Amino acid sequence: MNNNLKELLKNKKGVELKTWLERNKEKIKDKRIFYVLKANLEKEDVYKIGISERGGTSAYGRLNDYYHFYGTSSKTNPCKGVKLYLVLANTYNVDVNASDSKVRKLETLLKRDFKEFRARGEERLNTSIDSIFEYLQKANLIVTETEKPVRETPRLKELNIGSNDAVNKIISSSKLRNGPYIYEVEFKNKTKKKLTYDQLIGMRNGKRIADEYNITHQQK
Repeated sequence: MNNNLKELLKNKKGVELKTWLERNKEKIKDKRIFYVLKANLEKEDVYKIGISERGGTSAYGRLNDYYHFYGTSSKTNPCKGVKLYLVLANTYNVDVNASDSKVRKLETLLKRDFKEFRARGEERLNTSIDSIFEYLQKANLIVTETEKPVRETPRLKELNIGSNDAVNKIISSSKLRNGPYIYEVEFKNKTKKKLTYDQLIGMRNGKRIADEYNITHQQK
């Protein structure tokens, strides 16, 4: 599977960051994200672009840092607050190095092609939100991710799986009552284990094989 970037937010007027963040906390869990925001204290069209590249709750933590720094919008203090304009996300894949992730490549392209619009540093751009949206829509079509062997991680150690024990195939699956699907997985070294989807995507080849299996068997 391509693990394409999904549009979680796209709003030309911007939305209050903290409000959106609390409503979408679960949607950005275990996701790599690319975002565009703007602090209310900016007098011109200066937009901040950025990324979060790790799994878990790192995307939430990254965006929440802006809330702690800028605060909430206030009628009595127009310089307070920050608005969020765009969030693109895809599932964190342990087999993809940060430098090969779509969010990193997208950010790199934008920094390069908007060089003449830099306001302060590479990540703040003095341009219109329309021009950013139009560029990203085209750029997203050409960025790809490359899976590479990775080091043995705490997650692999916990499951007693080595970094070279890539997933070979899914033998079967069953759904727990009011719970997730459990997959019987065969690794290339012929060992077999039962794993959840969240565990599978932390294995080499795991996300691709799990997504293909789910599509074939019409599982969500």
